Amino acid sequence: MISSMQPASTEKPAAKSASWPALCVWLGFLAAGYAYVAGFLCQRDHPFHSGNPGIRDFTLVLLLGPVLFMLGPRHNWNPHRFSALAILKWNGMCYLLPFFLTLHWEFLGHAIGAQFSLKAADLAALDLRSGGALAMGVTIITGLLVSHLAWARRAKILYPYATLLCGIPCLIGIITLLVGDGYYLHVHHYCLGTFLFPFFRFRNHFSLTAQAVFVGLAVEGISRWGMDPVWYPSVP
Repeated sequence: MISSMQPASTEKPAAKSASWPALCVWLGFLAAGYAYVAGFLCQRDHPFHSGNPGIRDFTLVLLLGPVLFMLGPRHNWNPHRFSALAILKWNGMCYLLPFFLTLHWEFLGHAIGAQFSLKAADLAALDLRSGGALAMGVTIITGLLVSHLAWARRAKILYPYATLLCGIPCLIGIITLLVGDGYYLHVHHYCLGTFLFPFFRFRNHFSLTAQAVFVGLAVEGISRWGMDPVWYPSVP
């Protein structure tokens, strides 16, 4: 399982067990990022309301947070033996900063003029600018995964790592085929961020920063739009 993976020998040693202070601080990151998007960027009256009514989505984020921490951040986020300066560089510059910047994901789309969703209807009607942005995103994610597969191989965890990485999309594809034409698949960017970030769990700055970006993507998507379903009924 991914949670038992050990980092490659060329990387900094991982903590042997989860740190409760680190978990609490990481959950604080999630809550603060969620409230920042909802209360400041979206200017909602309640900082824990998402695009859906009430605080259901925020509650789910906090409930799932410890599980997600065990899958990803506990392996590379907690430098409890580091000096204060090293913690600032590691958890601050390589995690908190990219996490915070990614909370502004919606503004990036507006700035480059690329607005689309990952559903078949939108993907089939992409304009040139949006298509270029999508191609760049796919290239970046592919490069990240290739490098992490190489690190997984060095750490002798390639088979379980690759099985989960490929198996989850395959499972989603099978479900989509089984539900048939009555439903269509919509991969929200919170789904993409939540799926990918646990795989960026090696103890180096590159992997840590990638994890922070996809955590931020997940939090931004849930807070701004809500934790919406993946399959929607097709309109007759």
